[in-house]
Order: sequence, then C-alpha cells, then structure tokens
Amino acid sequence: MERRGRTSERSLLLIIEDDAQVRESLVDLLSVRFDVLAAPDSNEGLELAREHHPDLILLDRFLPSGDGLAVLELLQRESCTEAVPVIFLTGDADEATLERCLEMGAVDFIHKPASARELLARIDRALRQSEQQRRLQILAQTDGLTGLANFRALSIRMEEEFRRAQRYQYPLSVVIIDLDHLKAINDGMGHDVGNRAILALATQLKHELRESDFAARFGGDEFVALLPHQTALEAAVFAERIRTGLRAVGVQKSDGRPAPFGLSVSVGIADHTFEGPREDTESLMKAADAALYEAKREGRDRVVVFGRPANSPPAQRH
Repeated sequence: MERRGRTSERSLLLIIEDDAQVRESLVDLLSVRFDVLAAPDSNEGLELAREHHPDLILLDRFLPSGDGLAVLELLQRESCTEAVPVIFLTGDADEATLERCLEMGAVDFIHKPASARELLARIDRALRQSEQQRRLQILAQTDGLTGLANFRALSIRMEEEFRRAQRYQYPLSVVIIDLDHLKAINDGMGHDVGNRAILALATQLKHELRESDFAARFGGDEFVALLPHQTALEAAVFAERIRTGLRAVGVQKSDGRPAPFGLSVSVGIADHTFEGPREDTESLMKAADAALYEAKREGRDRVVVFGRPANSPPAQRH
C-alpha cells in the first residue's frame, strides 16, 4: 500500500491493481491531484474501501485473488461502498467483456496502458457525475422547508437502524413529534406564520440531536426522530427538552410583530429492545403513533411513552 488515508479535502482514489509497476506508476501520477490508496489484491482493496470510503475506485479487471467483476459485485452489496464509482483497468479488448463491466455497474473502463491525459479526463468525468448524482439524491431525500430528511429518507434509514439494532441487540427508540394546532395557526395567521412555527420546531429538534440520531419531517406538522442505543424512557428526556424548549420560542407575524400564541408539541415514543422486541419497523411506528394519539387525547402539550401512563415522568438522561 503506497499511501493511506485522506490528507486533505481532495478526492480520495483507491487503486486495486496486482501489477506492482503499474500500481506504483498510477500512484505517482494521481497523487499530484488526489489522495491515493493502493492495494495489490482484492482482499486488501475491499478492506480499504470499507474503511476509507473512497470517492472513486480504479479496479484491475483480472486479479490473481479474484475476478474484478466479483470485486465489483461485493462492493455493490455493501451500503458503505455501493455508490462508489468504479472504473475498470483492463488489457482485454473483447467488446463482450467490456459490455459486461458496464452492465454490472462500472462507470467506465480504461485500456492499459492509458495515457495520463486520458486517464485523468475519465477520472474527472466520473467524479463529476458521481457528485451530481449525490446532490440529486440529497435533494430527493430532503425536506425543502426545514432541511431535514423527508419521508423517503426516513423509510430507508429506519430499516437500516432497525436491522442494526436487531443484529447487535441494542435499543432503538422512535419519537413522533406533532406541532400542536398548526391548522389553527395557518387559518388564523397565514401559512407564512405556520411555516415559521414549523421551522422553530425543526431548529429545536436539530439542537437536541446527537451525532448518531436521525430526524425527518414526516408530514406537514409531524417529525420523527430515530434514537439508536436509547430506550423509550431515555428518549422521553430528549423529547421533554424539545417540548419545554419550544415553549420559550416566539414566532413573528408577517408584519414582524410577535404572534399572540406560544408553541407546543405532543410527542409519542416507542422502542425496540432486547427485552421487548418489535416485529418490524411498521409495528414500532404504530406503537409510537398510538402513544402520540394518547398524548393528543390527554390534552396535547405532553410526552407519552407507549405502554405507560400519560403523566409518567422520564427517568433517565439522553
């Protein structure tokens, strides 16, 4: 391995090439413009890809330790590497082989030996396309008003978090937060004021999130937070901080004057634990939604944990 890890904000490339001379030549050429990792075989290459999440991989089509196509398939099976663009390095001019590379998801192929100009041009193009796709994906999974994730992104993340919680046997809590009386705010003050109220809640929610947490706007007035490694009672402390903090936040009317109302939320919480497992994400969400309904039925402006009395106080810190 000639170089290891990121040393700057430059794009990180991973070269998986068994020919030492070719590998060293590529490292020397590319390290002028990029951070570069290099591996002599598929096993080390896969390990580096999982650890460092490169921006692009240059992959030898034929490796002593395994076919390059098999390596590509393994990369695509893992969430941490599935989106990394792969350019094949090949000495094979057979069109059927090259077509197979593209069919399996490679973004390009380069015949060996390639000129430095061609190599850099193809890498630049692949990186630009990858960045464009990344930005489009972010836009497709982001709520336009709050900047939080949207329902689509929530569905994907919830499945991932639930599988991890099941595999490693740690708790996972779902917190559904509903902004009270949004319809009345919209009807009485206008949607601009309603949007400011939504943004105030989103800001309060973001402020309380840990790095490992995830939050999304679930609907017009509903937000969902996923809290890995947190039981429902621990998540209730998190929710209570949001509820009490929001009560001190003021919202301005369209003319800049303070709106004559305070903000409050109703919150429902449920968890998946080793002692009390949920069958799937749907049952977990249903439990949290039932707790939210109970919070609204009891008069709103409160936090309810599924299966516990509505006035039961939280006991642990988030």
